[in-house]
Amino acid sequence: MLYPWEFPTRESKIHYFPEVSSTMDIARQKARNGCPDFTIVIAGHQNKGRGRLNRIWKSAVGGLYFTLVLRPRIPVALSSRVSFLASMTLARVLCTFGDLDARVKWPNDILVDERKVSGMLTELEAEADQVNFINIGIGINVNNATGRFEPQAASLKELLGRAVCRRDLLDQFLNEFETRMNRADFDRVVSEWKKHTITLNRQVRIVTRQETSEGLAVDVDDSGALILKMVDGSLKKILYGDCFHQD
Repeated sequence: MLYPWEFPTRESKIHYFPEVSSTMDIARQKARNGCPDFTIVIAGHQNKGRGRLNRIWKSAVGGLYFTLVLRPRIPVALSSRVSFLASMTLARVLCTFGDLDARVKWPNDILVDERKVSGMLTELEAEADQVNFINIGIGINVNNATGRFEPQAASLKELLGRAVCRRDLLDQFLNEFETRMNRADFDRVVSEWKKHTITLNRQVRIVTRQETSEGLAVDVDDSGALILKMVDGSLKKILYGDCFHQD
């Protein structure tokens, strides 16, 4: 369990639940009810955790599952850069917990040795063209067993051969991410993110609700969209989807 009093400077903003449907559901409710910026909803277990495209996110015991409620004063056009900043920050933090080369797979999964360690899901609500709140749901495989049903995943414990303190990991991420949010130059976020990704210059397959596209990932533009070079040489811009590395 992760108790609020384990985070003395954040005690009033941390809400821990042994089990919920999804931390995103609870966080959305709290955000609509006016909770403050950087409210954190944590769950020991989610029975309806979800990832992109409504996929199920398995919330095995020992993992870290939480949602951040953020209220940045930015236009909706810049909102995607908040999740890019979060994934880049988390990758950097994971590298400090051992001999790990944590990298970002577009749009915001974290991989170590091509195995998924963390995933993120972002939701937002806006008024006119200004963000009201952005909720970032994060699941991290920490001390849980990923098992034979998730061959492309790995936990930090499996990678390092030892348990990792979830409290220390969460505390370090929250501190670094809040610092970065407070001083963020959102014009530079995507260019900085590119330094931490392993998706560019690779053959990829992108799955959306409407279609599947394959091509060479050549760039990510300022909106966070992935630019694919198709087999006929044309360029295709993809705003969102599941990315699968083909090589």
